Amino acid sequence: MTLYGIIASFPDADRLADAAKAMRKRGYCRMDGFSLYPVPDLAEILGMPKTRMPLVVLAGAVVGAAFAYGLILYSVEVDYPINVGGRPLHSWPAYIVIAFEAAILGAAVAGFIGMFVANGLPRYYHPVFNAPIFSFAEGGNFYLLVRADDPKFSKPATRAQLERLGADQISEVEA
Repeated sequence: MTLYGIIASFPDADRLADAAKAMRKRGYCRMDGFSLYPVPDLAEILGMPKTRMPLVVLAGAVVGAAFAYGLILYSVEVDYPINVGGRPLHSWPAYIVIAFEAAILGAAVAGFIGMFVANGLPRYYHPVFNAPIFSFAEGGNFYLLVRADDPKFSKPATRAQLERLGADQISEVEA
């Protein structure tokens, strides 16, 4: 049996955040938290990096708008130029609306694909699913996982630390 880590169950979000903060102060750096809803400041406590999703969405919007505007310019000026009413071929006010809509579409598609990639989806298996306490049948608890590849990890010491922090249940997670 290869050990992936130790998971501890806490009754509420505040105790989970306090336990994560205490474990971080003790030098643990490879941890993960699981909750039913977003816990304020838990991502910062666990040391998760800032998201790059705004840049991905902006890039999708720029690419979508540029593609639509370029397609219009190609079709009107190169492929099928028609002079209607003496207007110039490059009448940009008429093209802005379509380019804006394409920017929204590009941003939405980039955000959708970016979230899948950033979250590692589809993920059909994670070692934490092996823990007997990690189940909705056990109730809506909040969980803190300390991974075994953490430099400070020692099975008895980590278990004792989690017990002192008020964990309801503690279980080992097989890899």
